[in-house]
This record gives sequence, structure tokens and C-alpha cells, in this order.
Amino acid sequence: MSRQEPRWTGFVAGTAALSLVVVFFALAAIGPPTALKDDAAPPVPDPPAIRPDDLVALARCLCSEDNDPAIQIAIGWIVIQTARRRRVSVFELLTAGHGYGPQKVFVDGKAIIRFASTDKPATDTAMLLAAALLSGTVEPPTRFQQAAPTSFVERSKASKRIGADGHPLQPETTTQRIVALQSDFGGLVGRIGRWYFYRNRAASVPSTDELPVLL
Repeated sequence: MSRQEPRWTGFVAGTAALSLVVVFFALAAIGPPTALKDDAAPPVPDPPAIRPDDLVALARCLCSEDNDPAIQIAIGWIVIQTARRRRVSVFELLTAGHGYGPQKVFVDGKAIIRFASTDKPATDTAMLLAAALLSGTVEPPTRFQQAAPTSFVERSKASKRIGADGHPLQPETTTQRIVALQSDFGGLVGRIGRWYFYRNRAASVPSTDELPVLL
């Protein structure tokens, strides 16, 4: 090895060290590398807006149909699903263009039976539950959703309120009538307490005795 080789080696080492120092200061001045677009987290979409009239209509429906939160959730879910399927608002589905009131109303002497009652004013609790149902943060049990009911009826005595036709606004609803209503609403798919649920185009059943409880 000649004496010039150590000098050359030292020159190369010094140049490399200087280059590293330059690169370090350059990176410090530039800052961290900009993240690629693919690395960026996708923006979180805003939740769908809830229409005020839908909120009030659904809350009134919950108060008018039952006080039990489990029943309210079941009925509210059916109302929302039906409105979506028919491509109308919840307000339009429940009022049918005739404002709030009982399910059965009389217009020009003709009886109109709407999807559900909105007769009672909404409470604060019902407004909160309606908002949760509309946003999808509250839903009925999985078993209920799998049964996919599309309408409902309560086993009850006749309403004390009399309509313009001289008959109770809500007739007495016995288990026999509940079974017979399958010709209008589809087959019975389950029950919760005194409430019975139908699904459009489901097969009819001969009685209510074997219906599953949808909880």
C-alpha cells in the first residue's frame, strides 16, 4: 500500500461525513415528509340530518300507541322501515296529509285509516327515543329485525271515542280478529305482550297460540 492511499481514504471519509451533515440540515429545514393521499384517513361522514317534522311525528306516534319503551322501539322501527320502503317521510306516512290525530279520521264524511296514531303530544322522553330511532343508534332486538314485521295491532277493547260514523274509532280487537286481519296485513310473525306483528306476504297461521315472542 502506497502512502497516498491513507490520504485518499481520509479525504473520502471526510467528504462522506460532510455530506451527511448537509443532508441532516436540509431535512431539518424541509421538515417531515408530507403524507401521501393514500395514507390520509378518510373523512368521517356527517350523520344524516333528521327532519324536525319526522321527529315530532314519530315521537307523537310512540306516545299514542304505547307507554312501554320496548313496544315503542318496535313500533318506531316498523314506521321508519315502512316510510323508507314507500319512499315517503315519516311525517307523510303517519299524517297522510291530514295532520296529527287518531289513526282513523273522517274527511268529507269518509273514513281514512292511517298507518298509526299521532293523537297524543310528544314527551321529552319520546322525542329523545324518536331521535335515537331515526339516527339508528337504537334498534329493536335482532330477533325482531329478523322477523321483519311490516305492521302491528294491539289486542284491546273497543275505543271509548266515537267517530263520525257512530262507531268506536278503534273496534274491539280479539285474538280471532287478529288472526282474521292476516288477509289484509300478511301472516303473523310474532308478538310482544298484547301486541301482534304481521309481515306482508308471509304465510298465514291458524291461531296466535304458537307465535314466538320477538324479544
